[in-house]
Amino acid sequence: MRFALVGAGLTCKQLTPEALEVIRTYEEVYADLYTSIYEGGLLECLRRHRTDVKPAYRSDLESDFLSDKRDVALVVAGDPLAATTHSSLLLDALERGYEAKVVPGISALQVARTKSGLSQYRFGRVVTMMYPREGINFSESVYLAIKDNDELNLHTIVLLETGYDRSMKVSEAARLLLEESERKGDSTMKDRMVIAMARLCWESEEIRLVTLEEAAKLDLGEPPHLMVFPSPKLHPIEEELIRKWFR
Repeated sequence: MRFALVGAGLTCKQLTPEALEVIRTYEEVYADLYTSIYEGGLLECLRRHRTDVKPAYRSDLESDFLSDKRDVALVVAGDPLAATTHSSLLLDALERGYEAKVVPGISALQVARTKSGLSQYRFGRVVTMMYPREGINFSESVYLAIKDNDELNLHTIVLLETGYDRSMKVSEAARLLLEESERKGDSTMKDRMVIAMARLCWESEEIRLVTLEEAAKLDLGEPPHLMVFPSPKLHPIEEELIRKWFR
């Protein structure tokens, strides 16, 4: 029995030869349509290479996905194991005695670091901004993570909640952070430099250098979006590069 988790990158152009080999040779191939958004649709991309690729939704992935499957590949947008759902599936496969394989793909995290123009060695803890729910305000933990990274003079990547039901935009995340900074009595946050990114590697990619206050009013179009907060003390080359690159 074989199980493969395959990363499809951020666009169909980023499917690697190894990914295509798995897609073409495994008995059953599923496209994960739950955990991320893909340019043009992941299922549509995969069906250019194999017409019988099946969709996998949240209910499929969070139930007994591997039941009655002997030779199966699950293709996910970006890089495998970025979502805990995929880690659970891999663990389930190993416990069932599958020969398990993970095929890496280009992730939004990798691309954000590269396209930010910031030093790869100076990124701190990554956090995700989620919509408030069940009385929980997630903006506080994001705010504190940014401040912790600031203390260490590290850049912060803030991922935004993404899914087909509801996907957060930079403007929404910026407003949540501004509200949190007001609750904390932090008047400096509104002037923080932010690299706002939308649809990385897609034909419609947008990247802007703005203040957090400006980000709250920014229209970058459809998700997926994310934000990069440069550290307060930039290296002169970093500062010059991002100011000239993101005019």
